[in-house]
Amino acid sequence: MRTGLILVAIVFATGVTAAVVADALQAAPSPTPRIVPPVATGRATPPAGRQLVPAPIDQLDIRILESAPPRYVAGILAGLPSGCAQQGGHTVTRAGDTITIAVTNSMPTGNPVCTMIYGTYELSIDLGSDLKRGVTYTVRVNDRTTTFVGQ
Repeated sequence: MRTGLILVAIVFATGVTAAVVADALQAAPSPTPRIVPPVATGRATPPAGRQLVPAPIDQLDIRILESAPPRYVAGILAGLPSGCAQQGGHTVTRAGDTITIAVTNSMPTGNPVCTMIYGTYELSIDLGSDLKRGVTYTVRVNDRTTTFVGQ
Protein backbone atom coordinates (compact mmCIF):
# COMPACT_ATOMS: atom_id res chain seq x y z
CA MET A 1 0.00 0.00 0.00
CA ARG A 2 2.79 2.39 0.95
CA THR A 3 4.54 1.77 -2.40
CA GLY A 4 1.30 2.60 -4.20
CA LEU A 5 1.01 5.92 -2.37
CA ILE A 6 4.60 6.79 -3.22
CA LEU A 7 3.97 6.05 -6.91
CA VAL A 8 0.79 8.17 -6.87
CA ALA A 9 2.73 11.01 -5.22
CA ILE A 10 5.49 10.78 -7.86
CA VAL A 11 3.01 10.71 -10.74
CA PHE A 12 1.07 13.64 -9.24
CA ALA A 13 4.26 15.67 -8.63
CA THR A 14 5.50 14.95 -12.14
CA GLY A 15 2.16 15.99 -13.62
CA VAL A 16 2.09 19.21 -11.60
CA THR A 17 5.66 20.01 -12.59
CA ALA A 18 4.88 19.34 -16.24
CA ALA A 19 1.77 21.54 -16.06
CA VAL A 20 3.68 24.40 -14.44
CA VAL A 21 6.47 24.15 -17.02
CA ALA A 22 3.95 24.01 -19.88
CA ASP A 23 2.12 27.08 -18.53
CA ALA A 24 5.40 28.94 -18.12
CA LEU A 25 6.44 28.10 -21.65
CA GLN A 26 3.13 29.23 -23.08
CA ALA A 27 3.03 32.41 -21.01
CA ALA A 28 6.56 33.46 -21.90
CA PRO A 29 6.73 35.38 -25.16
CA SER A 30 9.00 33.82 -27.71
CA PRO A 31 12.18 35.83 -28.20
CA THR A 32 12.06 38.20 -31.14
CA PRO A 33 14.65 37.09 -33.68
CA ARG A 34 17.33 39.67 -34.40
CA ILE A 35 16.90 40.56 -38.03
CA VAL A 36 20.06 41.82 -39.63
CA PRO A 37 19.27 43.65 -42.84
CA PRO A 38 21.31 42.59 -45.85
CA VAL A 39 24.26 44.81 -46.62
CA ALA A 40 24.08 46.14 -50.13
CA THR A 41 27.09 45.61 -52.33
CA GLY A 42 28.62 48.99 -52.88
CA ARG A 43 29.60 51.91 -50.74
CA ALA A 44 26.56 53.37 -49.12
CA THR A 45 26.65 56.95 -48.03
CA PRO A 46 27.01 56.85 -44.25
CA PRO A 47 24.47 58.73 -42.12
CA ALA A 48 25.32 62.26 -41.06
CA GLY A 49 28.08 62.32 -38.49
CA ARG A 50 29.58 58.99 -39.59
CA GLN A 51 32.36 58.01 -41.98
CA LEU A 52 33.35 54.81 -43.78
CA VAL A 53 36.67 53.25 -42.78
CA PRO A 54 38.32 49.96 -43.82
CA ALA A 55 37.25 47.09 -41.55
CA PRO A 56 39.91 44.89 -39.94
CA ILE A 57 39.81 41.44 -41.56
CA ASP A 58 40.32 38.61 -39.08
CA GLN A 59 39.79 35.64 -41.43
CA LEU A 60 39.50 35.04 -45.14
CA ASP A 61 38.78 31.77 -46.88
CA ILE A 62 37.44 30.72 -50.26
CA ARG A 63 34.73 28.07 -50.44
CA ILE A 64 33.98 26.20 -53.63
CA LEU A 65 30.33 25.18 -53.80
CA GLU A 66 29.54 21.87 -55.45
CA SER A 67 27.44 22.96 -58.39
CA ALA A 68 27.77 22.85 -62.13
CA PRO A 69 29.61 25.08 -62.86
CA PRO A 70 31.23 25.52 -59.44
CA ARG A 71 30.42 28.71 -57.53
CA TYR A 72 33.00 30.47 -55.42
CA VAL A 73 32.28 32.29 -52.15
CA ALA A 74 34.63 34.43 -50.06
CA GLY A 75 34.08 33.76 -46.35
CA ILE A 76 35.15 36.84 -44.42
CA LEU A 77 35.26 37.51 -40.69
CA ALA A 78 35.47 41.28 -40.26
CA GLY A 79 36.09 43.17 -37.04
CA LEU A 80 34.23 45.93 -35.26
CA PRO A 81 37.04 47.52 -33.23
CA SER A 82 34.80 49.40 -30.77
CA GLY A 83 31.24 49.77 -29.60
CA CYS A 84 30.84 52.72 -31.97
CA ALA A 85 31.74 50.71 -35.09
CA GLN A 86 28.95 49.44 -37.33
CA GLN A 87 28.98 47.31 -40.45
CA GLY A 88 29.38 49.73 -43.37
CA GLY A 89 29.24 47.77 -46.62
CA HIS A 90 31.45 46.21 -49.25
CA THR A 91 32.37 46.45 -52.90
CA VAL A 92 33.68 43.76 -55.23
CA THR A 93 35.81 44.44 -58.30
CA ARG A 94 37.58 42.04 -60.63
CA ALA A 95 40.49 42.69 -62.96
CA GLY A 96 41.68 39.56 -64.77
CA ASP A 97 42.61 36.95 -62.17
CA THR A 98 42.52 39.39 -59.21
CA ILE A 99 39.35 39.92 -57.18
CA THR A 100 39.39 42.89 -54.80
CA ILE A 101 36.84 43.23 -52.02
CA ALA A 102 36.73 46.40 -49.93
CA VAL A 103 34.91 45.87 -46.61
CA THR A 104 34.08 48.98 -44.62
CA ASN A 105 32.80 49.90 -41.18
CA SER A 106 30.91 53.04 -40.30
CA MET A 107 32.45 55.10 -37.48
CA PRO A 108 31.34 58.36 -35.90
CA THR A 109 33.26 61.44 -36.93
CA GLY A 110 35.16 63.41 -34.32
CA ASN A 111 36.48 61.81 -31.16
CA PRO A 112 33.52 60.23 -29.32
CA VAL A 113 33.91 58.03 -26.25
CA CYS A 114 33.36 54.40 -27.33
CA THR A 115 33.45 51.13 -25.46
CA MET A 116 36.58 49.11 -26.21
CA ILE A 117 34.71 45.92 -26.99
CA TYR A 118 35.93 44.13 -30.11
CA GLY A 119 33.14 42.51 -32.11
CA THR A 120 33.03 40.61 -35.40
CA TYR A 121 30.62 39.88 -38.21
CA GLU A 122 30.65 37.36 -41.03
CA LEU A 123 30.22 37.98 -44.72
CA SER A 124 29.74 35.41 -47.47
CA ILE A 125 30.40 37.17 -50.76
CA ASP A 126 29.57 35.44 -54.02
CA LEU A 127 32.50 35.56 -56.44
CA GLY A 128 30.52 34.01 -59.28
CA SER A 129 30.85 30.87 -61.35
CA ASP A 130 32.58 32.19 -64.46
CA LEU A 131 36.11 31.44 -63.26
CA LYS A 132 38.37 29.29 -65.45
CA ARG A 133 39.59 25.83 -64.47
CA GLY A 134 43.30 25.66 -63.60
CA VAL A 135 43.76 29.42 -63.26
CA THR A 136 45.16 30.73 -59.97
CA TYR A 137 43.05 33.60 -58.67
CA THR A 138 44.10 36.15 -56.08
CA VAL A 139 41.50 37.53 -53.66
CA ARG A 140 42.37 40.71 -51.76
CA VAL A 141 40.16 41.84 -48.90
CA ASN A 142 41.46 45.06 -47.34
CA ASP A 143 44.82 43.98 -45.85
CA ARG A 144 44.36 40.19 -46.34
CA THR A 145 45.21 38.19 -49.47
CA THR A 146 44.65 34.57 -50.44
CA THR A 147 44.77 32.53 -53.63
CA PHE A 148 42.82 29.60 -55.03
CA VAL A 149 42.76 27.57 -58.23
CA GLY A 150 39.62 27.50 -60.37
CA GLN A 151 37.97 24.08 -60.55
